[in-house]
Amino acid sequence: GDSTTTSGGDLSAGASGSAVTTMQEQLIASGVYVAGGADGVFGAATTRALKQFQNWNGLQATGTLNAATATKLAAASGSATPPASTDTTPQSTDNDYVGLATGATGTLVKDLQTALMAAGVVVPGGADGSFGPATQTALKGFQRVNSLSETGVLSAQGAEILGLGSDASTPAVTASPYLGLKIGASGSAVRDTQSALIAAGVTVRGGADGSFGNATKAALVEYQTALGLTASGEVTQATIDKLGLGSSSAPTPISTSADSTPSSSSSNDYVGLSVGSSGELVRELQVALQRTGLVVRGGADGSFGGATKSALIAFQSVNGIPQTGVVTAQGAKILGLGTGSVGITNPNSSVQMERFPVQGPCFYGDTWHDPRGSGRVHVGTDVIANEGNLLYAVVDGEITKQVWDQPGLLAGNGLRITQPNGTYFVYLHMMSFAPGIEVGTQVQAGDVIGYVGNTGSSATPHLHFEIHPNGGAAVNPYSYMKAIDDCSNTTAQHQSSFT
Repeated sequence: GDSTTTSGGDLSAGASGSAVTTMQEQLIASGVYVAGGADGVFGAATTRALKQFQNWNGLQATGTLNAATATKLAAASGSATPPASTDTTPQSTDNDYVGLATGATGTLVKDLQTALMAAGVVVPGGADGSFGPATQTALKGFQRVNSLSETGVLSAQGAEILGLGSDASTPAVTASPYLGLKIGASGSAVRDTQSALIAAGVTVRGGADGSFGNATKAALVEYQTALGLTASGEVTQATIDKLGLGSSSAPTPISTSADSTPSSSSSNDYVGLSVGSSGELVRELQVALQRTGLVVRGGADGSFGGATKSALIAFQSVNGIPQTGVVTAQGAKILGLGTGSVGITNPNSSVQMERFPVQGPCFYGDTWHDPRGSGRVHVGTDVIANEGNLLYAVVDGEITKQVWDQPGLLAGNGLRITQPNGTYFVYLHMMSFAPGIEVGTQVQAGDVIGYVGNTGSSATPHLHFEIHPNGGAAVNPYSYMKAIDDCSNTTAQHQSSFT
C-alpha cells in the first residue's frame, strides 16, 4: 500500500507505492509531463503535474488526488473501464519476444521499443534495450489502445500486432528512435533532437537537457512551422529528415534573428570575452554571473578559464542563447554589461510603481524585444526566482483578468492588475494565485497576489512582467523595475488587504 495519504484517504505529497505509480502513469497517458516518470514517489514534480491536470479540467488545484480528480484522471487516461480481455498471459511459444517484461535487456527489448515507436507509441528514453518502467508504461498504452490486457508483459497477440516474429535475429519493424517523441519523453534521443534544433538556429529554453517539456515542444513547433511541416509539436518522420537525426546530414537551418557568434564590429567591449581573456572586464563578467545565482569556481579573479566558461554556458542555457561559452551581445545586454545607465530613468511619468513585484533572491536583465519563437519579440521583463517566491501587487488596483494554464497556452497561469487610469500590469507563468485573488478583487501595493511558477512555455521558474500605460501598448518595464530594484530583499511580506 501507499505510505502516506490524507485523513480522507486521498493521495498527497509524501505518499509512495503502487497507487502513486498508477496515478503517475495515468497523468502521463493523459498528456501531462511528470518529471522523473512513474517512479511511485509523490514528490514536488508529481504535485506540480497533478495541479496542472486539475487546472486543465476545471478542478480545484489542490495537488491532492481526491475522488473527483481520480474520476477525471481515469477517464482522461483511458482507464475508466477495464479493457477487453482478449489478450492472455504469455504461453509456451517459439517466439522469443513473447514474455518480455520489466528487467529484460538486450536486442530483443530494443526491437520491441523500436516497434512500439513505429506504432506511434512514445517510449521515453528511446530504444535503449532496457525494459524499465518507461517501456512498461509504453507497452501498457499499446495494449490499451489495441484492447489487450494491460499486463505490461508482451504477449503472443501483442507481438503479432507489432510484427515481432519468431525469427529473433530479424525484427519485422525498423524505425527511428526519434519518431513520435513528444512531451513527457526523456533520454538521449530527446537530447539529440534538442541539439539538432539548436544547430538549426532554434532557441531551446533550458538547452539540450534530454527532457521533452513545454519549451522543447515550443521550439519544435517553431521549427516545423518555419519549414512548412505539420506543426504538431511531436517528432515526425519529416521532422527527423529535416533535422538529420540518425544520419550524418546537418540540420536544415531556419532564418533567425537570435544572437549568435559575437560580432567584431560590436561597440560593447564585453562582447567576445572567452577562454584566455583576462583583466577587469572578465572580473565584471564573473561578478555579473554570480549575481544571477550561478557559481563561478575561483570567484571573480579576472581570469576566463574553464570555470567561467561553464558558468557562462549555464547562463546561456537558461536564457535561450546559443551555448558557445563566448560572451555575445544578447548575453552582455541581459547581464547589464557595457550598457551604462541606459534605461534606468522612467520614460513615462504616468507609470509609478510602488512595489517591486517579486520576493528575492531574484535576477533580471533588459530583454526588451529580444527574439522569441514564431517571429515574436519579448515585450516584458523576465525575473528569475525560486518557485514559490511571493509575487506582490506593484500598485493599488483591481484584478481585471485571470488565465489558467492549459495545453498550448504560452502564458501559463497569469493575471492583470489595472489602475483607474487604465494602466495595467501583467504577471505570467505563475505557480498559483494567492487565496482571495479573483477578477474584481481590489488590491493594494505590496499585497501578495500569487507565487513564482514555471507554467506555460517556460524552462525555469520566473515571472514575466509587462507594463501597459493607459491601457495601450506595452513599454519596456526594465527602467521602472531598476528604479525600485528589491531583488536582494528575501523577507516574505504577507500583506493581504483584500482578505
